[in-house]
Amino acid sequence: MAAGKLLHDLAEDLLCSICLDLFKEAVMLKCGHSFCKSCIDKTWDSQKRPSCPECRQAFPSKKYTMNWQLCKAVESNRRSRQYEKEEIPNQEQETQNLLGSHECSEHKEVLKGFCQHDGCPVCVICMMSSAHKGHTFLPILEAASKFQDKLKSTVSSLEVKAKYLKKCQSKQEQNISGIKIAVFQNEAQNLEQHITSEFAKLRQFLQDKEQQLVQQLKKEAAGILEKMTENLEKIEEMNKAIQKDKSNIESTLQQEDSVHLLKGITDEIKSVMKRLEEEEKEDIQRKKRKGVFNGELISGSLSLGVYRGPLQYSIWKEMQSVIKPGLSHLTLDPITANPRLTLSDDFTSLKHGSAKWRPENPKRYDSYLSALGWQGFTSGRHYWEVEVGCTTEWELGVTRESSNRKGLVAMKPKDGYWVISLWNEMDWSLHSSDQLLRLSVKPRKIGVYLDYEGGQVSFYSADNMSHIYTFTDTFTETLYPYFGIGCYSKPLNLFHLKL
Repeated sequence: MAAGKLLHDLAEDLLCSICLDLFKEAVMLKCGHSFCKSCIDKTWDSQKRPSCPECRQAFPSKKYTMNWQLCKAVESNRRSRQYEKEEIPNQEQETQNLLGSHECSEHKEVLKGFCQHDGCPVCVICMMSSAHKGHTFLPILEAASKFQDKLKSTVSSLEVKAKYLKKCQSKQEQNISGIKIAVFQNEAQNLEQHITSEFAKLRQFLQDKEQQLVQQLKKEAAGILEKMTENLEKIEEMNKAIQKDKSNIESTLQQEDSVHLLKGITDEIKSVMKRLEEEEKEDIQRKKRKGVFNGELISGSLSLGVYRGPLQYSIWKEMQSVIKPGLSHLTLDPITANPRLTLSDDFTSLKHGSAKWRPENPKRYDSYLSALGWQGFTSGRHYWEVEVGCTTEWELGVTRESSNRKGLVAMKPKDGYWVISLWNEMDWSLHSSDQLLRLSVKPRKIGVYLDYEGGQVSFYSADNMSHIYTFTDTFTETLYPYFGIGCYSKPLNLFHLKL
């Protein structure tokens, strides 16, 4: 096989550069290049002035000499190839036959060459045509072998990559399996317990408030009923007294003797009659009369305004006292504010304004239009909201006390900044990476949640409390709310819940 390869490589030097086949009657031109006699004759027939097809040297006449040494070498090689042909595998022989069966669609010649410039198989006539002038050619088998080597090399590279990806896939599957176990057995369980606990607190508050109102209603109803019962008893006693007075008067009226009649009138009867006369003179519509003959009725109406008013709203207002974390009422720290920022009098709003002199301070931002909140946090859970409205450029989040505030600040978690931003009215991004946040609706108000011990900073669209993004980290320093805006942006306003 090694000898065969050597002969094959030698044969490449015995190929005519015109027909790309072994020389037939090799002739040599004055320039020293050799060609098949028929090939050079055919080439010169189409030229007005003969020239070398290889070096383009022009000659005064069509003259050449037989290259007998080359003819012998060709003949020797042809015999060797004949012997080697017996060892060529069937597949390679089929390839030879297959190549011989392909013809040029334009010249009906066998495709023996490959144009490296156009990247296509060509025939001998194509190679001599003006369309391929100045192009370089390879024998078609050599070109095929060259591309096969490239393809084999590519396959090897793909196999290496596939092997690497298979390892990555295996590791990723292991990680996913590990994550599933962690998430569904540990983290998910903890989160489920947290959700259940938070709703349990709300349910307990509502249940307690419900029982309180029900007991209050029952107590009020029982109190009214008790008063009505007591009043009924008084009315009954009054009625008995009236019936007694009436009976005494009727008994006196039955006396026929006037002397006895007058003697029968007691001081009590006189008093009753006197009261009757006085009460008849009174205007019943002017006031309620109380006395022996006038009972006071007690109404049985309950306090509808308490039990059938805006009940859910009033309970919701009371819930603010038990919601944890409640809405933090923050104020801005003027010591940290960039001199080009204008703060409102109550330090709850900031906007870009004319430069204002402020004394130099290591806590102050000197390049970014930024400021911090006055309140710092070293523990607990906190939540605040910022009205961004139509502001086109802003940054919100938290930063640690020791973070850099001078020059171009690297706002990444490793540098002590957990921040999201909006730029050019459309690009939501994380300073920690090149990641863009995709939001279907632009929020008008942003909620920021900090769980210090839990190592969590989350952002929400406060209009509907939809989640935007969450950072997780470990906090060891005091954290301050961070606020930043772009040049000529509309103000940022800290939202304070008012009920």
